This record gives sequence, structure tokens and C-alpha cells, in this order.
Amino acid sequence: MEKIQILNQALGPVDKAMELSLGALRKANLYEPFKKGLYDTMKLALVSQFKLNNKLKILGSENVPREGGCVLAINHQSWLDVQVVAASCPRKICWLAKSEFAHWPILRQLIEIQEGIFIKRGGDDEMLQVAVNRLKEGACIGIFPEGTIPGEEDIPRWDVEPETGLLRGKTGAVRLALLAGVPIVPVGLTGTGRSFPPEAYPRLQIAPMAKPTPIEVRFGEPIRFRKRTTEDINYDQLRGMTDRVMRAVSLLVDHSKGHVPMTIPFQVKDKPDRIPETPFKNKPVKDKAKVGVLVLHGFTSHVNCVADLRFPLEEMGLPYRIPILRGHGGEWKDLKGVTSKDWYEDAENSLLDLLGECRKAIVVGLSMGGLVALDLAAHHRKDVVGVVTLAAALKFKDPLAPLSPIMARLIRSWPSPNSFVDKELKKQRNRNYSKFATDAFASLYQYSCDVENNLSFVAANALILYAGKDEIVHPKAAETIYEKIGSKSKKKVCIEGSGHEMLLDLEAAAVAKEVTDFIKELTSSVTDEGE
Repeated sequence: MEKIQILNQALGPVDKAMELSLGALRKANLYEPFKKGLYDTMKLALVSQFKLNNKLKILGSENVPREGGCVLAINHQSWLDVQVVAASCPRKICWLAKSEFAHWPILRQLIEIQEGIFIKRGGDDEMLQVAVNRLKEGACIGIFPEGTIPGEEDIPRWDVEPETGLLRGKTGAVRLALLAGVPIVPVGLTGTGRSFPPEAYPRLQIAPMAKPTPIEVRFGEPIRFRKRTTEDINYDQLRGMTDRVMRAVSLLVDHSKGHVPMTIPFQVKDKPDRIPETPFKNKPVKDKAKVGVLVLHGFTSHVNCVADLRFPLEEMGLPYRIPILRGHGGEWKDLKGVTSKDWYEDAENSLLDLLGECRKAIVVGLSMGGLVALDLAAHHRKDVVGVVTLAAALKFKDPLAPLSPIMARLIRSWPSPNSFVDKELKKQRNRNYSKFATDAFASLYQYSCDVENNLSFVAANALILYAGKDEIVHPKAAETIYEKIGSKSKKKVCIEGSGHEMLLDLEAAAVAKEVTDFIKELTSSVTDEGE
């Protein structure tokens, strides 16, 4: 069960008590005065709290019309956003909230107290009309055009638009303004994501406590869109108007002070900066193939640990790359000072190089390479249609692994653990480093934690293989990947008699067949336009 679900269950009794109390106030005809008094009291308390803890700055509040309907279009960074804007706005705000919140304990009560409107995603004409009527009656409605907080649900932070640093805006704010004939006030929030990111809530990956970092709210000049009574606005027009609003919002935000600082506009990487050494790749094809395959080796591993996959890939006629990731292919000292950013960069550059020859990619990764494969699938969701992990190094059996950052300061190197079941095969095939740089492993351990936090953003079809006799990676790794990835199609397979080096040990043939069968099946289902 997700942490947020556990928390919501724990809040159930408090929510029930709150519901009964509000019901009693309604019966006694005290609900309306209570509601107004509570709003005013909460606003004063929030203003004091944010000014004290976050040095809250409010700029441009004169741009909010003091009467008549208006729509506030706000960027979304944090669960603090509603409280911060409500505290900063000179008018009471009626919030649009997704319909799922109508079932969240306590939150549903607070939304109703603020006269919020629950609206279904994907289209809700009935509640949209309710919102239009409120605007015509003079309400100030707050809406987050991004639809969600980047990094909160299944939308990662890196899916933002390069020109704005925001998720692509949904057209609801513009539609409301046009139907009600009211202005849109762009609102830019800075600092809320750094103070209380989605990792704190609702993902609960870090302590759910707001940090005392500065917060700024900027209200921009109202934007008015005119529509003739007989005029039909098509989607392209709505899209253009929405893009204009999102640009206006973006200009009010200091993106350098976000939880993940950025410079706008930022450059989307579409060509590799440097192509890592790639001893195994097939000849360039004349026409783009539907699918290509990127194969990634593990930590301390020689590229030969995955290189045999090139034979079935060549038989299938698929373009492929099997690069050597930074710090590998030489001696163990080469790993010193190398980090997960280096491995990811090399793998990403190989992926971009491969995509010059194919429309979509499948990424296969062993151990550390499995982590990189998952990371690539999360960051390149439009390009990566399949991901295969072989003993992905998400959880380690060694109880000292969490201490690796401390050990790296004291100990320069550490012996590599056994990765084979068959001793003869180990003698014949093992070309891995006999030891490794502890600072590089410390980076690998931190990377495993980071990748786990982003597993929900993986949407590609997935095959998750793990070894029954693995002495390095804990079987919980495969279970965690299977449970947390966002893939609709996923399969978990245990290779019972194998050690960590699955493609070189006793059941190497069975492992290779699982991988190639997955690639064949997925390749056949991909059309020229994609899946």
C-alpha cells in the first residue's frame, strides 16, 4: 500500500469527527458564519506564518480586480501553493479541485469550506458550467493550468516545456474566461517547491516538513480574451491562448529558485555531446528501423558480460549499441571519481546516437546498467518503448552498503563480491574488476535510491529478471521495481540457478532467450508511428 493511502486511512477518524461537527453547525444554522470566520482567521494565520517562516513577498496584488469575476492562472510547485496564494490574494478564492479530492479525508472538508468546485479530469461540462456561473456572479476562481505538480503523480519534472519551464497548460482556464467573459490574472509562485516539494508530500519520500526558504507571489497584469457571441473558438485558438497565458505565468516565476533550479529557456538534448567507446554496434542502416536496442553492462563489469546479446540482435536485423560506460574497460582505478551522472550521460548519448537509426528504443541493463535503463525509460518516455532489467542493483544484500558514503572517506577500494555460481564459468568468462573504488560505489548506492524514487515515471513495457542465487543484489529489488514502475505491461521472472552475472553464468542461454523473446514480441507490436 502507498504511504499516502496509509496516511489517509489514519486520518479517517479525524475526518469523520470533522464531518459530524460541520453537520451539527449546519443544523444549527451556524455553518455560513462559521465558514466566513474560519476563512478570515486562517488567512491571517497563514500570512503571519509565511512572512515569519518564508519571508513571504507579495508583488502586483493591485492587478487582481477588486470586484467582478476573474480567473487566477497559477503555476504549480507544491501542496503549499493553495495556502500561499489564498494568503496573498486580496480576494477570497474559489478553487477548482480534481474530483478525486472529494474522497480525501480532511482535505475534502477544507475544499468545501472554501466553496471549492470538484471537477473531473478529461472533461466535466456540468461542473464547468457551475464554475462559469460562479464567475458571472463575481467569484474569483483559482486554477492550476498545469493540472498537477511536476514530479507529483506520473508526470516527472523533466516533462516541462523548454520555453516556460512549466508543464504544458491545459485549456480549462481560457475556456472558463471566454465562457464567462472575465479576465485571467497570471500568477507566478517562486520558492514553494523548494520549501515543500512533492517528495515531502504527497510522495512522503522525505520528511513532510516545510523548509524556511523564501517564497514570492507575483500577480501579473490581467489578460482579456474577446469572443463574439456567434464565434466558435476552435482547439488551435484555445491552444494559442493557453500558451500565451503559460508564457505570462512563466515570466512571473524565478526558475533559478525552484526545487530543481533551471534557466529558461533550457535546451532539450537531441544530439549526443560525446559518444562513449562502443566496441559492439552493427553497421548503420539506410532507412530508420522501427526499433533499436541499447544494452548496458554493470558496475565493475566488462562489456563482455552483456555482449553476447549482439548475436540475436543481428539475427533480428535490429540496430543496437553496447557502449562502455565511464570508468570501465580498463583497470579498477579508472572508477575513482566517476559518478552515476557519468554513467547516465554515456548511456543517454548512446541512446541518442542509436535513435538516429531507429524510431523507438528498447533498453536492456545488467545490475548498474539496469538502474540506468530504468532512468532512461523515465526520462525518455516517448522514445523508450521497452526496458529489460537483469539483476538491477536497486537493493543490495551487503548490510554495509548504506554506509558506503562514510567508508569512501576512509577506504580507497573494496574487493568485488562473487557474481557467479559456477566456478569454472567464472574462470573462463569473468573479466570484471577484482575490486572497485569505494567513492564510485557510494555514488551507485545513492543512484539506486534516486532511481527508486522515480520508478513511477517509467511507462515502457518492462521485463524484470532476477537471479535466485544472486550474492550481490537482494531479491527485493525486483519486487520493488515491479510494484513501483508505472508500466501497464510488466513481467517479473526469477532465474533460479543463476548468480549475478546472469548472461555468463549457468543459465545464460535461458536468460538470453527471455530477453530476445521480449524484444521480438515488443518489436512486432510497434508500428511505424510507435506502439
